[in-house]
Amino acid sequence: MKVILKQNVKNLGMVGSIVDVKPGYARNFLIPHRLAELATEGAIKNWQLGAERRAKRIEAELAEARAIAEKLAGVVLPFTKTVNSDGVVFGSVNKADIYKALNALGHNISKDAIELNMPIKALGETEVGIYLKPTVTATIKVQINPLTTVEEKVADAKPEEKAEAVAEAK
Repeated sequence: MKVILKQNVKNLGMVGSIVDVKPGYARNFLIPHRLAELATEGAIKNWQLGAERRAKRIEAELAEARAIAEKLAGVVLPFTKTVNSDGVVFGSVNKADIYKALNALGHNISKDAIELNMPIKALGETEVGIYLKPTVTATIKVQINPLTTVEEKVADAKPEEKAEAVAEAK
């Protein structure tokens, strides 16, 4: 079944592309979510008439995405996590943490744009991709620093506070 994409669909095509998809995918996902419409003769002519206007809008969106990518190029997000004496991190940094940190810095990016398959559980710097548009991506760095070890917290605590320090550290 041929459809005209109304929005960019990852791994399928860009706006205005006429693609051939399975009928169930078109009927059950693309058309109900307003990502595509059936590629009839009338719909194709209508898309061709608005092609210039859409091209200008798409170019403006790409320019905006490139500007956001340039702003994100040098971003390093520092996180501090508790570690034990072996260097094992308690907890991790996930998409939600990165999303909150980016919003706190004033970067309004969708949580779905953050490309992180697994939460980060290692000390040091890790590069994380940000998907802005099909041809525009950015890379930020996430740095996890050790807060203090559990043993150091327990050793520094008074005898009556040791159990509380262990529970708090975890």
